[in-house]
Amino acid sequence: MMAFKPEGVLDCARSIRPFLQELLGDDAVQVDGQLAELLAQAKAGQQVHEQILELLKSYPNTYNWIVEFLSEKQVSKGFEKLAGQAQAISAQKYICPQGDDYIWYRRVIGATIPICPTHSVLLIAADQ
Repeated sequence: MMAFKPEGVLDCARSIRPFLQELLGDDAVQVDGQLAELLAQAKAGQQVHEQILELLKSYPNTYNWIVEFLSEKQVSKGFEKLAGQAQAISAQKYICPQGDDYIWYRRVIGATIPICPTHSVLLIAADQ
């Protein structure tokens, strides 16, 4: 895997957390806890992006997810282009108001906004 910017890796870690149960099943809770800890270390100024990549590369499903997310051509952050439209429509980004460790994108209007698993609070819309 090629080198990625640390902030891109951190965004990837924040964004994958809502999908870990679907991607990892029984391993999701353990991996989510490790990601939460690594993101807390990053917030404290430590360089943890390589550790995050190693953790997520160790499972085939999360490896495939991060390859798409970090790809220059990824579409996971928004909707795909509509027929006849010139540009993609962005999905609304939601973040945890108490920390910088959880991101969720509302890809479908009416989707229920989740609770941050680290802080147990409702996510809020991010300024875009």
